[in-house]
Amino acid sequence: MRQVFSLIIPSLILFFSCSLYVDEDKPQIFFEYTDFEVLELGSSFSDILINKDGNLIFLADYSNNKVLKIKSENSMKIEDQIIIGSHPSAMDLNSQGSEIAIALEGESKIKILNVESFTVVNSLPIPLMNVNDLIFINDSTIIVSSNTDPSCISLNINDGTVKSQSVLNGELAIDRDNDILYVATTSSIKKYNWDGNGFAQDQNISDPYGFIGSINHCMYEPISNSIFLCISNKDEDSGVQHVYSYNASNMTFAGKYLTKSAGLATSVSKDGNRIFIAPQDADEIGVFIIEFDHETKLEKKYYLSAGNLTKRGLILDTDSGYLYALVHIPGDDNSFEPYNNHLFDLQRIKI
Repeated sequence: MRQVFSLIIPSLILFFSCSLYVDEDKPQIFFEYTDFEVLELGSSFSDILINKDGNLIFLADYSNNKVLKIKSENSMKIEDQIIIGSHPSAMDLNSQGSEIAIALEGESKIKILNVESFTVVNSLPIPLMNVNDLIFINDSTIIVSSNTDPSCISLNINDGTVKSQSVLNGELAIDRDNDILYVATTSSIKKYNWDGNGFAQDQNISDPYGFIGSINHCMYEPISNSIFLCISNKDEDSGVQHVYSYNASNMTFAGKYLTKSAGLATSVSKDGNRIFIAPQDADEIGVFIIEFDHETKLEKKYYLSAGNLTKRGLILDTDSGYLYALVHIPGDDNSFEPYNNHLFDLQRIKI
């Protein structure tokens, strides 16, 4: 049986909040040492989703070839799980929240999972290897990206039709209301317009990053019509210390959020005002998820994590006021070094 437990920070700091600034011209920033709950899972996860109601979380268990359904009402618990196939590498929910598309890196297949019955309702072969991302364009069509193929494909999940698209591979984000796809490549963010059959690249692209990037997470936020990009520099001698944002309309640079190390994942509140970022590195006293103000780009609060964080490993349910993070809790060595190949649990933090 999987065990759920609460980690309690020692009483001297549990209810303690300390201001980091005394300058009255700067906003006060607080460390939040609140109770948090951890669901022990102990596996390597490649993706995390949450449904619109905020009561179900889905995890792609890369190492055990599973997808987990987590019930998040009251305490967290595993409600269901399924052996899905070799190395699930990415997932996406359709707009109705009724089906999940799952990319299988080890089989060059896409499987469609019914959320309610938690059974596979379709299995579709694709001509791509090493799939790294996929996303629903609409409820019948997904776009699939690969680490090794030069361009994406579209896949009709009803009849299995595959079409090669003039879309560069990378980390995907979607504005479904306007049929716009954003692709974060190693050099810049590209914008593509969907006409119901194919994509045309928009004339607006972001300025080059200025380095060869390794993309951790890219997301579209509809309220502010913004793109958020978590990126690392493949040149280890020059580390990235910010998460970048762009105006989605014209792809101009909108600002950056100082994280002091590369961002691994970003989540945004429904009103678009609160930006939550999982940084790669710890600071002097631990690992914190950082909350920023969208308008000022300044930190507001730091939320204590139970351990190190991972790419695509952060989601937010604004209505319930909970953050969910994939965390690796350090062992006896108390190491807070960044890594991607350790086993992770699921942490829930009240914000």
